[in-house]
Amino acid sequence: MKKLILALSLAGFAALPALTPALAQEADFAKVDANADGMVSMEEASAAGWTWSEDDFKAADADGDGALNAEEFAAAAG
Repeated sequence: MKKLILALSLAGFAALPALTPALAQEADFAKVDANADGMVSMEEASAAGWTWSEDDFKAADADGDGALNAEEFAAAAG
């Protein structure tokens, strides 16, 4: 029984690196989204240190609403 628990624990720890990039992107989005409205504006991105040009930002804004949602941000940051 102890060996089974140990094996399952090790397997769980081995899976953590696969989750880390997704969690890091969510944390980055939350930090950049200064007003917590669920969108990142060009101003918020610049204030957070992202060096996207206006053209880069517009290209990342897939739905053309002038801000990046979490998915658009993750794609641009990735």
